[in-house]
Amino acid sequence: MTSPSFYAVTLSFLALASSWTSAAERPNIVFFYADDLGYGDLACYGSPVAQTPVLDQLAAEGTRFTQFYVSHCVCSPTRASAITGQFPSRHRIFGHLAYLSYNQSRKMPDWLDVEAPSFPRALQKAGYRTAMIGKWHLGGGSGRRFKRKDLANSDADYSQRSGKITINHPDAPSVDRYGFDHVRTTFGNSPTWKRAEPWPEPHETYPYLSKEWSTWSSRAIADETIQFLKKHLGSKGKQPFYVNVWFKDVHTVLLPTEEMRKPFRDLEEKPQVHYAMVRYMDSQIGRVIDTLDELKLSENTLVLFSSDNGAKDYGGSNDPLRDWKHSLYEGGIRVPLIVRWPGQVPADRVDKDSVLNIVDLVPTLANLTSAKMPEGYESDGEDIAAAFRGQPFKRKKPQFWHYPAKSPALAVRIGNWKLLTDPDKKNEQLYDLTADIGETNNLAAQNPEMVADLRRQLSDWYRKTGLNDLKPFKSD
Repeated sequence: MTSPSFYAVTLSFLALASSWTSAAERPNIVFFYADDLGYGDLACYGSPVAQTPVLDQLAAEGTRFTQFYVSHCVCSPTRASAITGQFPSRHRIFGHLAYLSYNQSRKMPDWLDVEAPSFPRALQKAGYRTAMIGKWHLGGGSGRRFKRKDLANSDADYSQRSGKITINHPDAPSVDRYGFDHVRTTFGNSPTWKRAEPWPEPHETYPYLSKEWSTWSSRAIADETIQFLKKHLGSKGKQPFYVNVWFKDVHTVLLPTEEMRKPFRDLEEKPQVHYAMVRYMDSQIGRVIDTLDELKLSENTLVLFSSDNGAKDYGGSNDPLRDWKHSLYEGGIRVPLIVRWPGQVPADRVDKDSVLNIVDLVPTLANLTSAKMPEGYESDGEDIAAAFRGQPFKRKKPQFWHYPAKSPALAVRIGNWKLLTDPDKKNEQLYDLTADIGETNNLAAQNPEMVADLRRQLSDWYRKTGLNDLKPFKSD
């Protein structure tokens, strides 16, 4: 007869083995985030000119979503949502974080509150090793003052500024305080790059002034990511990891080499430059994907690719959507989403039905990783793991947008209906996005009850944000 001690030992072993299995099932996560890449900027999303073989292959190995939204039409707010899982207006971030006097004039903070709910911090507590590599743009930097002559050859958005302006605040929280074990960023208080090479301190020059950065930023960000992956595997073994790989491309200024331009010589100058850099970013994503394969990490790594907002009217494409970055029409807020997780996310699938938002990523990934957000936390998103796994998903929560810089300044989508309006209830537009993806047929006059219902929900949300005292401002 077997002794009781044998059973005790056996049960202990099985319990330990079960915990190993559970830990192994928690995925690693790599989140590729492009800057100003439009809905129509990838070959797998219908672009007739883009050359994106890596992302096309990623889509073939996973699922491509056609109704994925970001929470805003410019970058800083959507990045805040990726960290918090909340609409950015909760944190008074309703435009991009810019030079300090401009933040003040818009009644915006200079950085995302370090005490805000943070998914990376929750992951740390759940046993993940976390990294933030690339464009942060949620506050930080050296606080250096830039003169107009410094900016004249920089981003056109800044070329008309006079006098001295301070881009970032020297007292901003360091990026690691938001829950990252490893950081190297631009527009953040952390180690950075100078001339596209690693640099140990926050930037002392405006990042877009660097010609090298405008050419080689994707390579530099991929290099850092690859080093992180190799060092992690070498020192941390099977500890799961989460890494944000947030590119600067394809935000202007872009300076492709002659070699990069060659495949696009038949295009006009702006799209030639744009798609040369899209192709280069795609190749650098490929290097990271290859590293996951080489390190035998791909099978249990959830890979996501998206963009922070729609393309700017500067060579990119949001086809077949209406308008551009800085707009609450679909072209400003609907972007690509590609998800790959072997054995979990169906391969070679296009999901045209699920309506998703970037605020959904936090509750979804928290569920998949067993990470716990802080007590009392309220997400504006939903768990969309079912959609990732190819199962039917019907959204229950409304989506809201707020951008005081441009009319219409407010928008809501519930079901297939989207209402755009202004705080004074003027310029009301209603679209059925199932029948009219390009927002060409305003149905407000024909559907007064639907307009009234959506307006009520939008007005209630807007009032709760506490931002209804804001005055319009010019986009910058």
